[in-house]
Amino acid sequence: MTAANASVHHSLQHTPTWALAAVIFLFITVSIALDHSIHVLTNWLKRRQKHALTGAVMKLKSELMLLGLMSLLLAGIQSPISDICIPPKVSDVMLPCRKKNVQAYDQPGATSDPCSPQGKVSLMTQKSMQQLRQFIFVIAVMQIIYSVLTMALGRAKMRLWKEWEKESQTTEYKVANGSLLRKE
Repeated sequence: MTAANASVHHSLQHTPTWALAAVIFLFITVSIALDHSIHVLTNWLKRRQKHALTGAVMKLKSELMLLGLMSLLLAGIQSPISDICIPPKVSDVMLPCRKKNVQAYDQPGATSDPCSPQGKVSLMTQKSMQQLRQFIFVIAVMQIIYSVLTMALGRAKMRLWKEWEKESQTTEYKVANGSLLRKE
């Protein structure tokens, strides 16, 4: 692969899985560290009996963890990550999709790769980082939809059980099932 063809790696499809895994590992590590620090702060507030602040910290934690932390981190360090240069041979290892032979001049903006003059390619291009952020957002939205759907189905099932419990306490039900004739 030549340096001219090396800058073709614009999408998440043409980003090596090891590079993607390394970036996500970094974000997960930062997320766990932040979660632990919030946990320590919450315990400190509980020992000091600051109940209102404890509740506020817990709400902050849930908001940070649910939708935004990884996407926020991606937006903040998108440019430095795309400036990391790697050899073209390394970028062809463990691709999730087969690469087609596409010339660099066929791609709009292909010459704007900061690693091209060095004969290298970006670890993850800004376009692939944007696609990763969109993918994380879709996963978060689907998690929320599945959680709401699960809660709604659980509540509907509980409503049916309550109706059955009310019906089982009636005299007609007890007579029909013979529980009125048995000694209680």
